[in-house]
Amino acid sequence: MTNKGAGFLPVSGFVVALAVAVAVSGCAGGEGSEDGTYPGTEPNVPPEEEYEPEEIAHIRAELGQDQEGSELFDENAVGEEPVAELWITDEGADVTSYELEVSGFAENDSYLATVHVDACGSGPEASGDLYEGEEDTEEAPEGELEEGSVMIRTGTDADGSGRGQIQLDDEPDGEDLGSLLISTDPTAGSEEPAPQDGEPVACLDLDL
Repeated sequence: MTNKGAGFLPVSGFVVALAVAVAVSGCAGGEGSEDGTYPGTEPNVPPEEEYEPEEIAHIRAELGQDQEGSELFDENAVGEEPVAELWITDEGADVTSYELEVSGFAENDSYLATVHVDACGSGPEASGDLYEGEEDTEEAPEGELEEGSVMIRTGTDADGSGRGQIQLDDEPDGEDLGSLLISTDPTAGSEEPAPQDGEPVACLDLDL
């Protein structure tokens, strides 16, 4: 007895039809679906991993306390118990962040901190030349200042505390960073700082 009107496929034909259906379904779920394999992204494209910032160095100096690795050049430019702290952080994508925090400095004043290639000495000239990174920054326009110079502007409040930060497209070599020289900033508010115009206040060694 035959079943011509029942519409049954032979076993081999049924297997082929099932395989085609599964293949089509898989394509729809992976490439044709809005969610795809990784919801919220292009189909089958894994999301980029977020980079966790990594601290390169944290330097803290109690200025005027004969602390090794720091110098106070001008006591009149600071208040009582001046402290300077610098954090250098790898932000990923070859970006380095320099963040300076000061306390015990003069009230409502402006300062400019610059990274130099040599360690602190008895005078500000001992710090040597400005450190040069690989790229320009807004704080160091090409043709005006050394390329990639680290210059952190900091303004203090009524308590003599302040914070400033700069990000640089550069991965510094610890051997290239000698010291951080903090000076007064007579050019505060201008588009471009002029480190040579300020009076040196303090210095701290950058021991990475």
